[in-house]
Amino acid sequence: MELIFKEDEIDTEALRQKLEEYEEYQLKQREEAKNKKEELLSQIKLQDWLGYQISDETEIIKDISKVYSVNLTDARAMIGGLPTEPLIDNKTIPEITKELRMLRRQLKGNARDKISKTVDHLINAYTIYLNDCIKSIYWVTPYTKPLRTMTPDMKMIRKLEYIKDGKTRKAIVGHLKDMWEAETMKSGLDYGSDYCKYSTVIKDCKKGIRSILKNITHQSIRKSRQDNLNDIIIKSVCLEPGISSNKLHAILPKAYHDSTTPQTISKMLKRLDITNVDGEYYLLSNEIKKDLYSYIAGFIDSDGYITMDSSHSPRIGMVATGKRGKAFFQELEKELKIGRLHLDQKVGENNRSQHRLNFYKQDDIVKLLDKCIPHLRMKQEQGKLLIEAIRIKKNYKREAWAKDRVGEIFKLIKYENWKDARNKWEFDKYGINEEDIAKYRVNCKMSQMDELDSIVKED
Repeated sequence: MELIFKEDEIDTEALRQKLEEYEEYQLKQREEAKNKKEELLSQIKLQDWLGYQISDETEIIKDISKVYSVNLTDARAMIGGLPTEPLIDNKTIPEITKELRMLRRQLKGNARDKISKTVDHLINAYTIYLNDCIKSIYWVTPYTKPLRTMTPDMKMIRKLEYIKDGKTRKAIVGHLKDMWEAETMKSGLDYGSDYCKYSTVIKDCKKGIRSILKNITHQSIRKSRQDNLNDIIIKSVCLEPGISSNKLHAILPKAYHDSTTPQTISKMLKRLDITNVDGEYYLLSNEIKKDLYSYIAGFIDSDGYITMDSSHSPRIGMVATGKRGKAFFQELEKELKIGRLHLDQKVGENNRSQHRLNFYKQDDIVKLLDKCIPHLRMKQEQGKLLIEAIRIKKNYKREAWAKDRVGEIFKLIKYENWKDARNKWEFDKYGINEEDIAKYRVNCKMSQMDELDSIVKED
């Protein structure tokens, strides 16, 4: 028994070594899988992936949240929704088209032809809008061709967008696939039994889709009364900045006017996070938000500054006066989520209030300049110099040339800011002259830093 035990004695050290090797192998495999996943994600666009997801929307949102490391709210926003319907004087394009056709009946000659062309343009514009709506429903996007054969209107599109459960989506997609296949097979046939068979399949599929959509009530896809009121309030504030709650209540449609008061409107405005300045309400319009950074760049060019203080710290700021300027900066700060507000500062003998939105943090400045520099016209050079200075201070401050180059950038920015001024006292204060400026310009370190970055990446 003793001999048997000695022969079968376990080598714990060897086992431990094997276990460590196995754990190291597993760790390496997980790391490779993670890198492969990130590589694939960089190659595949989100919308391309969404086009083939027909499961429950909650599960899709969770997948996006895990893959992109965002919260569920942000993941939901990445999916998007139906585009905003174009309105003309609070009327939809079909309503305007109907009115123009009624007007056309009373006209003759050139006037009638002009109205007809206008109607045609409106119909084309509405067709483009309907196509955009269909594309925005991600799980239907690959099957838009068979869907268009059903001549979808906004009512059908809204019902399709309303469907969130995977079971119903799969049923509709199944019908669309069958329609596509039947249409493909039918296209090469002469009229006969097979042609009729495929035509019947297409007809049954359309009937099946309409039957599913019929079970979705119109009330479930229609906006609630409160949502409609919110839309009216937001649009009114955007169209008339500085409007009061009293005036807003006065211009509401009768149905909403009778059921609200200026006080309830004021509470709604607060809930909608619309900026209030002494009883006047302001909100950035969607047009500004769509092109926000070009708008900010224009403001920096006209009423802002890009500079460095005496300790070579980067600074960007904008200055405004009055209630509208105060509200604009409050809205900008909410939209950008960076910067520091300085409101109601008293300047000059008349104690006129001045408002500032300043950016002090290097990361905030880089984030702002990256998007604003392409739109800057007067201060683009200062923006590029500030980016160079921040890059040196963050990553290369130990280099032998770093301190001298930051000093050169400081003088270059001062020169750009004061070169058109009558009084050049800033040049005397910091010892700036034209000959040195020419040398400083060609001493840019951006390409050198790019080379150093590439060496670090290769290592």
